[in-house]
Amino acid sequence: MKKLYLLVLCVLSAMFVNAQETMWNFKIGLGASSWMGDGYGPAKALFNQRIGVGVDIPLTGWVSFQTGLNWTSKGAKYSLMGDTKQTVNQNYFEMPILAAFHIGTPKNFDVVIAGGGYIGCGIVGKTEQKTDDVTSSWATFNDACLNNVKIWDGLRRFDAGIQAGVNLDFRHYLVGIEGEFGLARMWKHGPRNLAIFATVGYKF
Repeated sequence: MKKLYLLVLCVLSAMFVNAQETMWNFKIGLGASSWMGDGYGPAKALFNQRIGVGVDIPLTGWVSFQTGLNWTSKGAKYSLMGDTKQTVNQNYFEMPILAAFHIGTPKNFDVVIAGGGYIGCGIVGKTEQKTDDVTSSWATFNDACLNNVKIWDGLRRFDAGIQAGVNLDFRHYLVGIEGEFGLARMWKHGPRNLAIFATVGYKF
């Protein structure tokens, strides 16, 4: 327990020592998401968005710790039996936990390569099923019933996985690409999330 307290104290100390250099940012992104797993290879990607606030805390001259809070949309579209199509939309609050490496260039920007993990909590989503001209929908993270018969098991809200990205870091703004590879299954023996986003942001 003492070692845990010391670790927390060291992290907080590093944050306060570098407070004058800590850089906040606001980012938005557009990208695509899908599912990966047995039986979901043919799943089609959905175009989704991400918006969030982040912080970059310098640890050394070229290494920093990055975290923040993002609102991230994910999901997939796939076919069921017959002509039935199903579209699943999932919206999460996510917190990245990343180590970032800053590579200086002769130009007026740095190349920042970041990698680590993320954890997320599913907040809201909509699942839509279409058969011929009949469309039905329900909340993604809740169970759904039709005539007292369960037709859908709500997805697990917890999500976690690997995140990596590359940014061009200018003085007041940044542009980059971020990808997520989910490790948590959405239900027992179910698929995992996969997403990639092109992002732009403003530093303050």
